[in-house]
Amino acid sequence: VHEGVEMQNNEMNEVTSSRPHVLTRFSHFCFCQTTATTVASTMKLANLAGISTFVTGGTGGVHRGAETTLDISADLYELARTPVVVVSAGVKSILDIKLTLEQLET
Repeated sequence: VHEGVEMQNNEMNEVTSSRPHVLTRFSHFCFCQTTATTVASTMKLANLAGISTFVTGGTGGVHRGAETTLDISADLYELARTPVVVVSAGVKSILDIKLTLEQLET
């Protein structure tokens, strides 16, 4: 696992939805050459590496329609159980922000 991005590594700046993302449940056995990680996976890896704080653009949350689909990002659960500080601009705007805030409060 290469943790962190060097400024000259422009390839890592191209992380988009087309690149595979490593979820927490797969992070222990993913040997892909180039992937991105979810916030939850990054938290777990940072904790294992002794990194206490990291910065991300946006976290996952409760997806719209979660009242019926129960689609809630693992990021929220990991925030509750992993002792790593996550500095973020907030939850991603495509999510149900109101329900995400309710989930964070519980």
